[in-house]
Amino acid sequence: MMEIVDHRLMECGDVDEIEVYKLVYTALWCVQEKPRLRPSMARVVDMLEGRVSVEEPPSSKMILVDFLCVDDDNVVADSNNINMPRLDTMSSQGTQSNVECNSTYSFATSVFSGR
Repeated sequence: MMEIVDHRLMECGDVDEIEVYKLVYTALWCVQEKPRLRPSMARVVDMLEGRVSVEEPPSSKMILVDFLCVDDDNVVADSNNINMPRLDTMSSQGTQSNVECNSTYSFATSVFSGR
């Protein structure tokens, strides 16, 4: 799990894997497809501070796209010279194209746009 979240966690060696699981599980609870399954912010704080246990979230049929896991050579600078990853997407003809991934694009066309 730690190498999936960030490979640097493996290198430093002083990160508790149980803590990483707790953070990932809490994040997955917060993005549940059905709003009634999502915890309140007070519960999230309790989960992160260890006052309540963090159970493994239920499996979901929701498709999550990994926007941040890209190769370093696949990063472009935006108009403010901030490095942003490119998102590989499929065009309507079935060929691959690169689309700049920024918060406006990624959230506007994601499963989160229905809220």
